[in-house]
Amino acid sequence: MKKHLLIAAGLVGAVSIQSQSAMAVTKCVALNSSTTCTSNYSSYTGHTDWAAMCTTNGVSTSISGIGVCSSTQVSGYQPATELDTSSTADENLNCWCKMTSPAVSRWVLGETHSSAGDCAQLCAYDCANYVQSDVYFRSAMFGSLSD
Repeated sequence: MKKHLLIAAGLVGAVSIQSQSAMAVTKCVALNSSTTCTSNYSSYTGHTDWAAMCTTNGVSTSISGIGVCSSTQVSGYQPATELDTSSTADENLNCWCKMTSPAVSRWVLGETHSSAGDCAQLCAYDCANYVQSDVYFRSAMFGSLSD
């Protein structure tokens, strides 16, 4: 009986040690309207992923995200929580951008293209370019962060 109790106690101890080592990590980053970003945006042509290095008050943070072509349209820089895609490919002309790291943003419209092929080829390029060159785009993206 003592043998079984010692084994059970050992298992409980191992489980409690395992659960203590699985703690969450929180990363604080400053991304706001005064943030400036640089990106080698031309390297993202033909890709869905994009990245940039952003600096706020002298602190640099690497960000990354995705670009998706959609039929969803909005005016200006109004972020969207979800996007629609049309079964007619030629209607998916709007390039939407989303930051995925170090935080998750809502979708922000980057560019409307004249063809679905152009949108697919240039969407990640547009996202990286706009996060670098457009303060309103950055404000919409960084102002819609969630965890």
